[in-house]
Amino acid sequence: MFIQSSSLCNLPAEIFENIVLELVQNDGLIIPLLQSCKQINNILAFQKNCHLYSRIFRYRFDSAASARRLGTLWYSRALKCIRRADIYDNGVLDAFWASFALMSENDGKNRHLLEAAGLPDFVDEFVRKRLYEDSVNSNGWPNESPINCLALWLLWFTSTEERLKTETTARRNEMIRLVLPFVIVPFRFHTTHFYDRADLDIGIPLASTAAKLIFFSRRQTTPIGIPIHLPLTRQHAIQLGFGDQIGPTQEDVHELNQHKVVKHAPRDSDSDTLTLSSQLDDDWYRLTDCIDPMEKSSLKNTHYTYGSATGLWQGRILVPTDNAFASILQHVHMPEEFTEQQLSLNAYPLFMRLREYHCVDPQDPVPTGGADDGFDDGISNAWIPKGVQVHEDIYEGKLRLQHHDRTYTYEAYRTGSTNSHDEATCRGCQYRGTCNIIYREHDDQFLAERSSQIDEGDADVDVGEDDDQFLQEASVQYDSVIDDVFRQRDDEAMDEDTDTDLAFASDDESDEEEYCVERKCNGVLDIALVGETDFKHGQAWNHYKFYGRVREWDGLVALVRIPAHPHPHHTLGLGLWVFSGYIVGGHNFVGTWRALGDVDPVAPTLESSFAMTRREEGS
Repeated sequence: MFIQSSSLCNLPAEIFENIVLELVQNDGLIIPLLQSCKQINNILAFQKNCHLYSRIFRYRFDSAASARRLGTLWYSRALKCIRRADIYDNGVLDAFWASFALMSENDGKNRHLLEAAGLPDFVDEFVRKRLYEDSVNSNGWPNESPINCLALWLLWFTSTEERLKTETTARRNEMIRLVLPFVIVPFRFHTTHFYDRADLDIGIPLASTAAKLIFFSRRQTTPIGIPIHLPLTRQHAIQLGFGDQIGPTQEDVHELNQHKVVKHAPRDSDSDTLTLSSQLDDDWYRLTDCIDPMEKSSLKNTHYTYGSATGLWQGRILVPTDNAFASILQHVHMPEEFTEQQLSLNAYPLFMRLREYHCVDPQDPVPTGGADDGFDDGISNAWIPKGVQVHEDIYEGKLRLQHHDRTYTYEAYRTGSTNSHDEATCRGCQYRGTCNIIYREHDDQFLAERSSQIDEGDADVDVGEDDDQFLQEASVQYDSVIDDVFRQRDDEAMDEDTDTDLAFASDDESDEEEYCVERKCNGVLDIALVGETDFKHGQAWNHYKFYGRVREWDGLVALVRIPAHPHPHHTLGLGLWVFSGYIVGGHNFVGTWRALGDVDPVAPTLESSFAMTRREEGS
């Protein structure tokens, strides 16, 4: 029999649980309470009170994203490893995987816990001291290893304007120098989701994308100087007789400084309908779905949210000189002095206003461009065939692409409005016999059994080709890898060295319930983008037109930029450029630009990085 040593032991179990939850919610640890007396320890023991620890998990961690994506995660001892502050600890890789998942699922609580554990300083120190570890085996270049990729993403996730403002100039320049190879040498590192790793069923986040975000976020902390010789405003330029000339005014440079190149991950949701974690859903699903480019990605999940590219974008492009870029191509080893100055690196403003158009069944999408030889997939012309004529009617909301005497019609996407999809004419709905699309966890098994029962001679339609859409098993892929990283054994739950704020999932979830996603068919078969620089920005930084496409497989956006008014001097940088990248977190467009012209699409040519963020209308 236990001797009661505290009045808490006399409280009803429900009230006592609520007291414990309040303690844990306010950053308290449960371990001291367990050590206070034997009876309290007995009451709160995990074996006897699983329900309490399920509630603790929901209190301390954001679980909505886990349920929305692929089911509940089992977290490891990430906080314990981070609190030890040893960047050479053997558990750092596992801690980084767990921290990356927690930040991807953050709706406020996860970030708070990781910051309290010291993750910002921990990952900052790791990048400064270990990013170039084993670089001797890669000719001096940093490795694109899983631990490096995760470290760069965690460094970006934990970056804030306040934190960067307190960073000294020396430390800021050091960080920029460390990530510069990932930023300026795109042909050495992955810039799109392509993983040839048979042992992993989840992609490793792209180091190059995180590095660009880190680079531009630090460079934007220093405002651009205002040249005093420039006209004050556009009206002033006209008064001085420069009205017909392209060039910035002081007002234009002020505008650059007023808006960010990249936006940090928000600490609070700025949307009434989107949580913080849901803004990262596309990024997360690219990792879980887009692994083998020879297979179709899962259509259960989104990799590009409709309307993501629509609006006014502002950012910068990095342009090395031709000689500096040629020197990089000629040297296998990373130069000892690999700096912005050595590369004669210049940054130029980038503006574009984009509009999104959808091809809706029963319309047919324009064919994919490229040579279809396995090497040129057409990205050099944003996957649009050569010779296509683009006609946009903004008022009618139609985009018509003429190719080989045939017109392909797309309709404008408008947030909150329905498109022209009709179940009676949609070929997909007619094939299914319903407008409802249901993706189940075990569709692959069901389809395999059904296929074995179908006599190929009696089928007029190739069913297997359409059903291949269901074969990607994101939840199965995820469970086979992440569980090994995050699983925490029940018998270690009360280990005094393990904080129970890394607790357990909801106890009301059934292991027998099949993961299922249901949605209505909208008939969208393809996404096209068109746009231009606004007149105001064109007068300052040159006028351009844009056209492009979104790749269904992973949500990669490709845009071709052409001068709105062809210039006789190609040396002015007004030639044909293609931009390709991902929209990260719903508000940053980050990727690589490439100068093309008559260059072979698979041959090295001048290329570098860009980053943009979408501006609010009227800002």
